[in-house]
Amino acid sequence: MKLATNQVLTNQIGYGCDDYKKAVFQGNENSDAGKFRVIDAETKNIEFSGTAVKSGTVARWNSGYYWTLDFSPLKKQGQYTIELDTAGGIACSFPFEIQKDLISIRMISGVCFFLKGQRSTGEWCDLDKHISFKGNREGVVDVHGGWYDATGDVGVHMTHQSHTTYFNPQQVSLTACTLFRLLDLLEESGNEQYSMQKRRVLDEAMFGADFLMRMRAPSGTFFRTVDRDNALKCVSENRKMGFEYHNSSSQFGIAETADKEIVTDSYYEVGFRSGAGFSIAALAAAARHSYPGTDYSGYEYMKAAKDAYSYLEENNGQYVNDGKWNLVDEYCALEAINELYKTTNEYDYLRRAREMADRIMARAVDHGDGTAAMSIVEGRLFFHATDEGAPVVALLNYVSIEPDEARRKQTVAVCEKIMRNALNVTGEVNNPFGYARYLFSEKDGEKKTGFFFPHNTEASPWWQGDNARIASLSCAAKYLSYNTEDADLRVDLEKYAEDQLNWIMGLNPYDSCMIEAYGRNNIQYFFQNKFEFINAPGGICNGMTGRIDDEDSIDYISEPCEAVDDNWRWAEQWLPHESWYLYAMAMKKR
Repeated sequence: MKLATNQVLTNQIGYGCDDYKKAVFQGNENSDAGKFRVIDAETKNIEFSGTAVKSGTVARWNSGYYWTLDFSPLKKQGQYTIELDTAGGIACSFPFEIQKDLISIRMISGVCFFLKGQRSTGEWCDLDKHISFKGNREGVVDVHGGWYDATGDVGVHMTHQSHTTYFNPQQVSLTACTLFRLLDLLEESGNEQYSMQKRRVLDEAMFGADFLMRMRAPSGTFFRTVDRDNALKCVSENRKMGFEYHNSSSQFGIAETADKEIVTDSYYEVGFRSGAGFSIAALAAAARHSYPGTDYSGYEYMKAAKDAYSYLEENNGQYVNDGKWNLVDEYCALEAINELYKTTNEYDYLRRAREMADRIMARAVDHGDGTAAMSIVEGRLFFHATDEGAPVVALLNYVSIEPDEARRKQTVAVCEKIMRNALNVTGEVNNPFGYARYLFSEKDGEKKTGFFFPHNTEASPWWQGDNARIASLSCAAKYLSYNTEDADLRVDLEKYAEDQLNWIMGLNPYDSCMIEAYGRNNIQYFFQNKFEFINAPGGICNGMTGRIDDEDSIDYISEPCEAVDDNWRWAEQWLPHESWYLYAMAMKKR
């Protein structure tokens, strides 16, 4: 996709009345941007005026020269355009909206409809009612339901990347859990306009909970995946209960250790970091609700959640590739305990939440300047392609159940240090879009910073766009803004939170809204040079990355070319993006 040039870029879907509001002009060094005006599209009145602030170039993006335009004081509802004086004449934006509630309602609705469209139905669902196992494991199980993982993947997965130790994304269980969180946040907002939204969200959440109940394994944890191999193979020959090797991946061909590892039952099942934590959280939340058509009672959801947590608290090491807990296990486990306590009000879950929160906070490496970086294990930085905001979100969910004021303050203080560090890394270079930059370490341990997920990690050759990650950080920042007493930090967090959502909704160098059927310049997914898996309305694509040959550049491949016949890294829609986006949008309405 071509970069936008000499254009005023905005959030294409719109801004909330009370939101931080920014536009970015993408021109060249000689554009000499100056005064700008925000004009009511109906009356043609100038409703706000200001001066563009020069930012300059960004890394090696080769995308132009930038100025930022802040019009946050404008809170009047309406449709607007921006005119900007430049050396080459007046540059204009496309029309955009400022609305009090419509933006959030519209996008939550759209993404939830996408999820309903991703439900496993028809011939896939029929096969999943009596599905056998890949490899040597015997038996047949009924695991029908769940949501297809991605545009090009009709499998249903708890996670992948388990062989990397550090990079498990949360997939179908995060979606189910997020829908219950979304329901709670819509309820807390007190907005009567969410009445029907809440019914639909509850319907989708309970659909997810029922699937997770079927995914329970006899051992006490959960099965890993309803797998599909060849995307274009006949359905009846292409669907099995899958496993992951502990020391290599089969995602890009035959796993390197396929002939060396003895695959046992545990390879088909998951620990906290590979999907069990959020599965337990979702089931505990489901126990608080009743809804017609579900296959289980509240008591059954609750018993399943409690039994699975009790089992994995003792046996988690059996289901993770290195046999050891790390930060990902801990924040997933904490989310499970948070929900168990909210549903049961049993003191022992509060005790366990305190212990797990302490373990997580002990991983915050204090820099001595009011900031801290998280370590995933001692001596190694935590950074993540999809869930980087998850530790802070889990800690703040713990704060919401903690009755002891001193403990609450201590936890918020650690979250403040973590997010100040994120703000510093994001703001230490020219960054007109406010894109959440990485502090990361490569496989050799060298620490670096950059805009996009690095290519040289244990997950290589897997890397892709960061839309789930930046939405998770938006969620963490907005959540902390409600808890901090530092007014200046609160403002910075709110700006940071909005910057990430604005990027997804079109305020980026390609002028591309990454939510299909909204805004303009939506990217489409092609597979083997064919548009077999066209993107679906309301779904969110992976997003922009560094270039294949230059991580400090930027790329967003929308058409087949000699180097790329499958643009999944950029264009494929994936459950974690929708999940974290919904959570972040709902957090705005808290």
